[in-house]
Amino acid sequence: MYDIFEGKVKGLRKPMSRFSEKMRQFDVNEQSIAEFRELIIEEMERLEYDFVFDDQAGNIIGIIKGLTQGEDLMLVSHMDLFRAGTGRSGYFLTQGDLAPSPSTFKVGIISSIYSGAAIKNSLIPLNGDIIVCCVTRAEGCDLGIRHLFERFLLKRTSKIKGAVLCEPTGLKVHLGHRGRLQYEIVIGGAIAENVVPNKRGVNMLGSMFPLINELEKVSATLPHDTTLGDATLMIHDVHFRDTCLGERAPEFRVAVDRTFVPFENPEAILERARSIATAVYPEKSSIATALVKNKIRMQTGLETVMTNEFKPWLIQANDPFVLASLEVLRENGFSADTECWKRIVTEGSYICGELHIPAIGFGAGSEVSQDGGIRLDELERAALGQGSIALRNIGMPTFGWSCDEI
Repeated sequence: MYDIFEGKVKGLRKPMSRFSEKMRQFDVNEQSIAEFRELIIEEMERLEYDFVFDDQAGNIIGIIKGLTQGEDLMLVSHMDLFRAGTGRSGYFLTQGDLAPSPSTFKVGIISSIYSGAAIKNSLIPLNGDIIVCCVTRAEGCDLGIRHLFERFLLKRTSKIKGAVLCEPTGLKVHLGHRGRLQYEIVIGGAIAENVVPNKRGVNMLGSMFPLINELEKVSATLPHDTTLGDATLMIHDVHFRDTCLGERAPEFRVAVDRTFVPFENPEAILERARSIATAVYPEKSSIATALVKNKIRMQTGLETVMTNEFKPWLIQANDPFVLASLEVLRENGFSADTECWKRIVTEGSYICGELHIPAIGFGAGSEVSQDGGIRLDELERAALGQGSIALRNIGMPTFGWSCDEI
C-alpha cells in the first residue's frame, strides 16, 4: 500500500514544483490575502479534491471522501492574516526569536495539499474522509480552527481519529508546545498623573522602569517543564494615555508576552502580575491586569473579538495515534524522533489541548526560518510522511496491487 502511495507522491513532483514556485513568489500581506486564498482553492480544485470550499473565517477546506463513513483524519496547515497597518502575523515571538519568514507557513500548505492529492490518486480505500484544511490565524488568535469546529466540524468532532499538524518540524514528530498569551498591566492614579510632562515633568519611562525591572527579575524565576521547556516573559510594549485623548484618567500600560507550562494558568499569571505592580506602586495607584484582546475583521465580513491566548498541550508518546504514526514513519525510512516546538504555537492548542482529539506535528522546514526557500525534496518527503500517517490510521489494507496497476 505504501509503495503505491509513494509512487503517487513522486508522480506529483512536477505540479508540486510549479505550485511551490508560485507560492514562493507570492507576497502575502493584508492587501493580497484574498488572492492568496484563491490560489490555494484553485490548486485543490485542479488536483480534483472531492469537495473544496471556504468559510466565513477564511478557512479553506478540501475533502477526500472515504469508502465508508468511519473515522476521519485531518491534515492541518495555517495561513497568517495581518491586522491592518501592523504587518504583524499570527505568530507570537519570544525574546531572542527570529520572525518566521512567509515560507514557514507556506510549506505546510503545500505538503498537506499534495499529500491529500496523492492519497486520492492512489485509490487506496479509506475508512473515513481525509479533511485537508488551511485555517486562518490572526494576531496570536486561533480564530480559524475554532470557527471550523464550531461550524463545519460541529457534528463530526466525535468521529475525528486524529490530526496531523503540518507545521515545520524538520521531518520529526512534534508532540506539543508551551502555552502563550499576552496580557497588559494598567497603572492609573497618582503615578500616571505624575508622568504627564506638562504637569510635573517626570519622565514617563523613568516612572515605568521600576515595574519593567521587577518583571525582568521575575522572568528568571519562572517554572520549568521537563518536556516543554521554560516558561518565559518578555516586555512587548509600553505606552501612555493622557487625559487629552478622552474623558478617562491618565494611565500607562505595559504589554507582556508570556509563555507558560501546563501546571500554570492564565488567572494565576494575571494575579501574580498584579501583585508585582502593587508592590512597585503601593500607594495612590489603581492597578489592573487583563489578557490582551483584539477585534478582528475578516475580508469575508466576519467580525470577532478574541484574546491572545494559546493553551499548552502535550500528547503522550504512548498514545495509540502517536504509536501508529511513529511506526509507519519508521517503516518508510523516517527517523521518527519526537520533540516539542520551542518557538511557535499551533492549532494543537485547541484540537488536542481543548477538544482532546489526538494530534501530532509533522512537516518540512524549521519552525523559525529566515532563508525564504522551499526545498522540493523536503516537501515531497513531508507529503509522503503526512499521507503515510493518514493511511496507517484510516486506510484499508490492500493486497495484490502493484504501483503500476493502480
